Amino acid sequence: VMVTSHLPGQEAGNVDIVLNGGFGDFCEDPESIGLEVACWLQDPQLLDVMSQKAMKVGHPHAAEEIVLDIGRTTHQWIERNLSRNAETNTASE
Repeated sequence: VMVTSHLPGQEAGNVDIVLNGGFGDFCEDPESIGLEVACWLQDPQLLDVMSQKAMKVGHPHAAEEIVLDIGRTTHQWIERNLSRNAETNTASE
């Protein structure tokens, strides 16, 4: 994984995960990025090791799980609001 930039805050931690995990690098300079990635592509053993390390820390279904969790939470709040509105309307009648 070549990380070329990150947003301040949460994404900054992703750089540390990649670097500490040993499966990539962080670089902002386009020429340096190209040189580094070219080195990786010329070393199949290094790519294999990096891939193995990435798989150990990866969460391939994380985005799906997050979206489902957000959806469940959203539906719970919709139901709560509908219930409150129904109670308020019944009480005011």
